[in-house]
Amino acid sequence: MTHDQLAITPLEEWLARTIRDPESAFRDWREGRPAVLALGSLFDAVKLPQRLVHAAASIPEHSAVAAVLGPLAGPVIWSPPGWYLALVPAGTADTWDSPHAAALGAGNYLPVPRLDRTAPEGIHWTVPLNGARTLCSPPAVVQLLHAGRDRQGLSR
Repeated sequence: MTHDQLAITPLEEWLARTIRDPESAFRDWREGRPAVLALGSLFDAVKLPQRLVHAAASIPEHSAVAAVLGPLAGPVIWSPPGWYLALVPAGTADTWDSPHAAALGAGNYLPVPRLDRTAPEGIHWTVPLNGARTLCSPPAVVQLLHAGRDRQGLSR
């Protein structure tokens, strides 16, 4: 099977439902580009500063970062120039109150890599999406942010 003939997975179908033209997402993924998906209907995203995530992990090694992100219990994308994007339940942005990270919801868009992009070069999944509606826990995201701030010796 060539790259152009890759079968669309149920998870890709679920992700692509956030936009009016899901075929454009499939095309982007087939051509190796991230698809730009709408936030607010199936999920929101919390934009975590890389410096806080790396502080929480103590070291910036990919495996250490992935391990500290694991307890979020959902998928996380790394995007240049240095952001981790935790996918959280839709509506999280409406009530988000942490000053250490921005929550993006309805009216925002997110570049989302193909599900097999897990290598630490360019935009990729640091913690892959394992199931539709399996999203990061907002309280766990806040706890991670606090851990990063504490490790940096900064106040909450």
